[in-house]
Amino acid sequence: MRINQPYGSKERLFEMFRKVGGLINEEVLPDDKKKMVIEDFIIFACNHLGFDPNKANVELSYDPKEAASMHSFGKQTPDTGVIRVVVVNRNLADVLRTLAHELVHRKQQLEDRLYTGAGEDGSDIENEANAEAAVIMRKFGKANPIIFE
Repeated sequence: MRINQPYGSKERLFEMFRKVGGLINEEVLPDDKKKMVIEDFIIFACNHLGFDPNKANVELSYDPKEAASMHSFGKQTPDTGVIRVVVVNRNLADVLRTLAHELVHRKQQLEDRLYTGAGEDGSDIENEANAEAAVIMRKFGKANPIIFE
């Protein structure tokens, strides 16, 4: 295995490798191990965004039909503050990217910045969620390159 320093320290890579039981291919990464990486990510993203991870209200879906019924892989419901992210049949980095996007919306909700139509393509709220999710992914990915394996 080659280790590139730009993606984080060797120690951090091997720490994450041990956490997932030595498995780095998400095709064989068991759901409980994926969930552990996701939980670490939620804490990281919430800290980056500046709100308490206990206010994240994340629910993971393992229902392969839910994405079709939601017409999306994730959503943050303003009325309840619940974030639902479909995990099944998806690459871990893609799941985390969706989660980061929805966590930005959760922060926007906590700051009372959501409005009718805020979720429309190209809106300032959607553009912010897309841009900030990318920043979160880059930072987490540098510290945790296992998500890209």
